[in-house]
Amino acid sequence: MKEMKLSAIYQADGKTLEYAELALNPYTGCSHNCSYCYNKREGRPQGPYDQPAKKASLKNIQHDLLMLERDHDRRPVHISFMCDPYDMGRANNSHIRDILMAFRAYDHPFQILTKGGMLAAKDFDLYGHDDSFGVTLTFDNDADSRRFEPGAALPKDRIAALLEAHSRNIHTWVSCEPVLYPAQTLKLIEMTHQFVDLFWVGKLTHYPKMEEKIDWPKFRSEVEALLQKCGKEKGTGYKLLHQLIEAK
Repeated sequence: MKEMKLSAIYQADGKTLEYAELALNPYTGCSHNCSYCYNKREGRPQGPYDQPAKKASLKNIQHDLLMLERDHDRRPVHISFMCDPYDMGRANNSHIRDILMAFRAYDHPFQILTKGGMLAAKDFDLYGHDDSFGVTLTFDNDADSRRFEPGAALPKDRIAALLEAHSRNIHTWVSCEPVLYPAQTLKLIEMTHQFVDLFWVGKLTHYPKMEEKIDWPKFRSEVEALLQKCGKEKGTGYKLLHQLIEAK
């Protein structure tokens, strides 16, 4: 980024940079309690999930959007890496709507990533042509979802949100990361490819005993073949994260 001094929006780095160059974390914690969460595994500090982060005040966000506008910087902002914008445990998600209204006022692109399912649908009216709605899909059944991500919306609810967004001509995307059970990931792609514009696929990390049980090169070949069969082109219809590409 140039010489802009931003307060809430920040330049992503490391593995998060693959998803987007700019990001915003409205909250510092999450109640979904996913056992595979990379934030937990990497020892990142977890703050409240029901109170906006101090840096992510509406005033700071509006300031940052003004700075980006003045610099003619139209890079999409990813919401978010450190929390879920539609946390299932949060009684009031109005802060997210206020944030998206600010993005709309400045006509700045954003991309949502959530496990909150249909909670996100109430804000679909705020999406513009360059905005996108994404969900994480890891399991194809309720039992595994409740086991590994007990506080999140169930897979069918997230899929329903994708369908609703697609029906409103919102660009949709899915994060298939982490892959814990390759067969389930392949099934989820088959189930959703007709209303998902872009798939991101990444391998499981932080679970060595589970990782070593998966033939990652085999899965990589299978998932690419399936995505191409579904009419998805590499780069525009699907992207493989570097850890999967490099897996041996």
